[in-house]
Amino acid sequence: MITPLQILLIVLVCTLLNWDSMHIQIFYKGIGEMVLLGFIVGLIMGDYQMGLLVGGTMQLMNLGLAGYGGASIPNYRIGTAVGTAFAVATGGGLDTALVIGIPAATLGVQIDVFSKMIGSYVLHAAQKAAEEQKFKKMNRIIFWGNLFLGRITFTSTYPVLIMLVLGSACINSILGFIPAWLIDGLKTVGNILPAVGMAILLKYLPAKKYFVYLILGFVLVVYFGLSILPVAIVGGIIAYVIYGGLQKETSGNVITGGGIGDE
Repeated sequence: MITPLQILLIVLVCTLLNWDSMHIQIFYKGIGEMVLLGFIVGLIMGDYQMGLLVGGTMQLMNLGLAGYGGASIPNYRIGTAVGTAFAVATGGGLDTALVIGIPAATLGVQIDVFSKMIGSYVLHAAQKAAEEQKFKKMNRIIFWGNLFLGRITFTSTYPVLIMLVLGSACINSILGFIPAWLIDGLKTVGNILPAVGMAILLKYLPAKKYFVYLILGFVLVVYFGLSILPVAIVGGIIAYVIYGGLQKETSGNVITGGGIGDE
């Protein structure tokens, strides 16, 4: 059972992180947002380890996804919050989180489209007030429109609140209704999607140019059994050495160029 206080705190955290992703982007780009959200929701629910597990899984699914050109993508923020909350509340583990979180994240596509439609209506209303030189009315429309009808509330506050309130009462019956083959299928999809996310990410990176470093990382993990942290440290050292070499090369070119010019 999810308590009203837990629902309130989870909704508040989702709203703040959504605001951050659309404004200053400290947690959105500096830290894995889904990992952080899963951790905080896990703390609120009393099982931060499950929160990290769900958040990390959702973060991998989210790799390489972005709403370029106004495109709408699955909202894994909703999936992380709702999936973690129900996984801890029911004791169902990661499978339960994926069964609930992935459909919730997918529903975020339609929610995002609807929020943009509402935002367009608010914008036109504000423009009309500005054309009529009713600037106080314009400011009220912008303020209250963003507060109650903006993308932040429509893509995080409202859906998470509704899903948690409705789901907390009927989650057990929903899980009992879902067949075992569907749960197993979603679990398989959940295992595949992180690989798809990594593939999409590699497509945007100069992987062919630095293919030798991919092989090095593969060898360190598979044949030497190193975890992510030691491999990341090795990668950081290599990057530092290469950067230092480029800096020296650049400095040498500048000095050489100055000498030729003086002659």
